Amino acid sequence: MVETQKSLTLSTLRRGLWLPLAWILMGAADPAPVLKAREAWYDFKFYGNKVGHLHAKDSPTTINGRPAFLVHRASSVTVRRQEDVVRMESTTDAYFTPDGQPMKFNHTRLEGREQRTVTGYRDGEFLVIRSDVGGNIQEKRLPMKGGSSNQGPCPGHLYLASSLEVLFYNALPAKQPLSGCAVDEAEGEISAFSMKQVGMDGANFVVEETLGPLVSKAIVSKDGTMERTEMVGIGAEFVRTTQEDALRLDATVDIFSSALFALPRPLPPGHTLDGLWVRIGSKSGKTPTFLTDARQTGKVVGPAVELRLVNARAPKKAQARPIKDAKVKAFLKETPYEPIKDERLVAVVERVLGSEKDAWTSAKALNRFVHDHIKKKTLARAFATASEALETREGDCTEHSVLFSALAKIAGIPTRLATGLVYVGGANPVFGYHEWVEVYVGGDWVAMDPTFGQDLADSTHLKFAVGQSDADGLREAGMVAAAMIGDLDLKVLEYTTSSGERVRF
Repeated sequence: MVETQKSLTLSTLRRGLWLPLAWILMGAADPAPVLKAREAWYDFKFYGNKVGHLHAKDSPTTINGRPAFLVHRASSVTVRRQEDVVRMESTTDAYFTPDGQPMKFNHTRLEGREQRTVTGYRDGEFLVIRSDVGGNIQEKRLPMKGGSSNQGPCPGHLYLASSLEVLFYNALPAKQPLSGCAVDEAEGEISAFSMKQVGMDGANFVVEETLGPLVSKAIVSKDGTMERTEMVGIGAEFVRTTQEDALRLDATVDIFSSALFALPRPLPPGHTLDGLWVRIGSKSGKTPTFLTDARQTGKVVGPAVELRLVNARAPKKAQARPIKDAKVKAFLKETPYEPIKDERLVAVVERVLGSEKDAWTSAKALNRFVHDHIKKKTLARAFATASEALETREGDCTEHSVLFSALAKIAGIPTRLATGLVYVGGANPVFGYHEWVEVYVGGDWVAMDPTFGQDLADSTHLKFAVGQSDADGLREAGMVAAAMIGDLDLKVLEYTTSSGERVRF
């Protein structure tokens, strides 16, 4: 099997589900609850399969003589991607005052061989956040009051996501819903949150929670201990158990294979096709979400969606780089995984492009470079930065895409990452999870695939999400990918070849 698909574990766990439970359990209450010391262990399950564990420990403490509360979360995920085994570990220690005011936090994440850290501390009326992703260090100051998230303004003071779980669960039964903004310690980003008690499950409370686009339902005991949490629609859950059982992993799940959608017979190679017509549905009966653009159009047919796809088309008009268009300025920005000031990356752009100023010619040259440069096509790596991919010369579709994106941005070409499915030929014809890139040239977004070395992505690329390698983009891609596993159905209806032949499949 070629390297084109990213393991759903690394793409979903890395991009939203891999975080400590505190990242996704939120809430607060008024009046302030009495915080209690507590410790619990959980199985982490993905579509019913155990893939790891979570250790949660809450305890009162002091910082510089001031009363404080410490939330400790440590999680581990181990999965198989065919013959490769990947382990991911994450630890968060968050300190806050008894009324929920942030004091400081430290988050460390091991993604295979790479370590990521995010730290924060209170400086007057600001929370200073410092992240280190593969040596790409970024720092920012977030206001404790009057700030905003992507979902709008933040009422009240800023919370740490880890603290909210403790504050709300200790206050149950809560009579009023709560909403506000919290810092996700794993990414150092602000998200809107809400929490409300929605019922009872025997003697336990049922709590509905949101953080950004994530929705979960938690079962909480009367003493404020979470017994079980389900992430709605994406197959992840945490179930309370003993320490001995939590640390035991009897089998390593191959989630990679769960991301493959088999066809009854092979399609012609993607580069020989001119168009594709597919139907996607869900086993749950929910209509799948889909995107449309010049390359991909769709319509809802009952509970399913029919997509018509064509090969990407070259830009209709020439354009010089750097591209200065206010509409796409955000797609030239640095992200944690694209350190565009890295001198090594800048040197590559200068060497590969030289004096070439045509944007489309430049994009094709960078596409060829990335395809050829990553020699070891492997599933063994986690989500690497552009700098790491450049140095190690190994990875799968995400390493190809992130490296290309960083180089293109340095060259002044707006770029974004596309997530979805792609056809993989061979003895067992399948569609599998994939990531590729889109560049903005000549007034249009053009799909390219550095993993396959395609200057124009072929019609077998089914796009479900688009964004950047920042917190919002990675979370969205992860949620889309997670929803594919275990629920999506795919059927090829028809294809057309470059010679004009039309074939019902």
